[in-house]
Amino acid sequence: MDKNTLNDAALWQLVKQGDTVSFTCLFERYWDEMFSMAYRRLADEATAKDFVQNIFIHAWENRQQITVEDKLSPYLFTALKYSVIRHLYREAKQGTTDLPLSIYSLPDETEQKKQDHYEFDRLRERIQSEITSMPDKMREVFILSYEKELSVREIALRLSLSEQTVKNQVHNALKRLRGRLQSQAIFLPFIL
Repeated sequence: MDKNTLNDAALWQLVKQGDTVSFTCLFERYWDEMFSMAYRRLADEATAKDFVQNIFIHAWENRQQITVEDKLSPYLFTALKYSVIRHLYREAKQGTTDLPLSIYSLPDETEQKKQDHYEFDRLRERIQSEITSMPDKMREVFILSYEKELSVREIALRLSLSEQTVKNQVHNALKRLRGRLQSQAIFLPFIL
């Protein structure tokens, strides 16, 4: 059977069973378009390739949780979009690049993509609200880890905690976020 003739949903069912050939088929089906989109946004070939590869790695590792009813592309392109936006915000925060006056001024935006960015912003607001409601120590550790991007060791030294306590707090914070944002949990790695 030629797997290239199968639709995404049929291939994904095989992927869920661990079929690497079906996964490779999907990878080849979407690689060029995803790379092109990432490169247009990032203007760096190596970074664009890394982003696309990381999304496929994440898809493989989380294949049991991902549902494909028709096409895999909504998952892939949403994950790519969130990754790029997160990257742009991080670079702007570090002062290595200017954030566009509006995230909507990124090139090639359509009305649908503007709506997607609006939904992304709403999800970010929900995440921020959940972070605010965390217990004080958990919130402090999580912010140092994800917003300040400090290592476990740096956080442990700064807060006079053991490294294992820091790891536990970060793990518990992520578990809490995934539980409370269950419908969007599959996208959290690309947002946080």
